[in-house]
Amino acid sequence: MKIFWFLITALLVFRPVAPVIDYIFNYDYIADELCVNRDRPELNCNGRCYLMNAFAEEASKKKDAQQREGKLNLQLSITYFVSETDWNFGLSQTAVKTQPADHYLLKKVEGFTSALLKPPIS
Repeated sequence: MKIFWFLITALLVFRPVAPVIDYIFNYDYIADELCVNRDRPELNCNGRCYLMNAFAEEASKKKDAQQREGKLNLQLSITYFVSETDWNFGLSQTAVKTQPADHYLLKKVEGFTSALLKPPIS
């Protein structure tokens, strides 16, 4: 289970680094095929434009997720308030007891605990 949580944490931490790792492993393919500036070799882009586009895409995904999360939180924070007069449980005042019926047991318990709780003798 610890390995599972470690992997999930590692994926979350290293997610922004994923485009750089992809760029490193696929450098030749990106520089030859995916580079926007491959027609102008004097710029020495070597696929960095693709890397910047990947970073921009990650940033836009993160921004969209934050906006959706903000909208979701707004929707969840709307509550419905009910006035106290709407609640009726049907209890009359005569059904509610004001004193416990077994008051003699309370006195016995009080006497019992006072005999147990004595300070230690030094």
